Amino acid sequence: MSADGTAAVEQALTGWSVGTGETALCQQCKTALGEGSTVTVYAYRRAGEQPVSVTRLYCRGCDRRTVEHATCGYYEWLAEARLALTADVAHQSHYLTLCGIGILDERGPRTGDSR
Repeated sequence: MSADGTAAVEQALTGWSVGTGETALCQQCKTALGEGSTVTVYAYRRAGEQPVSVTRLYCRGCDRRTVEHATCGYYEWLAEARLALTADVAHQSHYLTLCGIGILDERGPRTGDSR
């Protein structure tokens, strides 16, 4: 992926809501994570489609640095991020979002396992 493509993914992930309220859980060890926590997130996008989805969140202890089992037909990313608390004044609520995104690893749609 080009530098422009990486920047687009970083932008798409910035502000992404994770967890419930002020807490998110690590996918692997179930540790509660809150504002200021550094996390690793797994995101993907099916080839030919635009939306990027975040499906996994890992704490520092369960940190991932590479996409271990890439899936054929999908773009996949691992990114490091910080959790930020974002307020929705109109609804008098707040929630955790991703900020400070940095891509650690990426895989294109032609790499990986076809399942």
